[in-house]
Amino acid sequence: MSFCVASVLAVFSVASVSANTSNDMTSRASSIAELFGLSLNDLSLERLEKQLATMGLRSYPSYKEGVVSYSLGPEGIFGVTNATIYSNSSGYVSQALLSGVVESNEKRKALGDLLEKKYGAPSGGYLNKGIGRSTWLFKDGTLIELHNSTFDVSILYVDEHPREVTRSGQIDVEALSRKK
Repeated sequence: MSFCVASVLAVFSVASVSANTSNDMTSRASSIAELFGLSLNDLSLERLEKQLATMGLRSYPSYKEGVVSYSLGPEGIFGVTNATIYSNSSGYVSQALLSGVVESNEKRKALGDLLEKKYGAPSGGYLNKGIGRSTWLFKDGTLIELHNSTFDVSILYVDEHPREVTRSGQIDVEALSRKK
């Protein structure tokens, strides 16, 4: 159980949020989507993999380019046990899907409550005591979708415009001359 609590703190990097008033919760809500404690906007796959390695997580072998899967342990994070990361050809995260079968209503409620405390009231959808289908939209072009109204729970993180490495069309003659 301690791994679960530690993982939750690392995954969502939750600051303590007072639930005294809804205005207090809104004023302290994060204005950026975070995945495993890192800003989702223009997040490089390399940086995310380093973060996950520090948490003791290793990826499964993948046969699809741009797709990396992780196990979050047998207990997972509130029962969410899988993470699948999708990246673009430039190596930046475009989507991350955290999923699992969560039979416990308490865990599903706690997950929804955690996201609501972290990000404030959802931009769309509904949450009823932590359970529902909700979306949080952020100004930087990222979003989070929570689906926890059934046992199949998923949290989808999306960077709608991940960074793309562009070619300048110019040849770096100096760099070529150093290569022998």
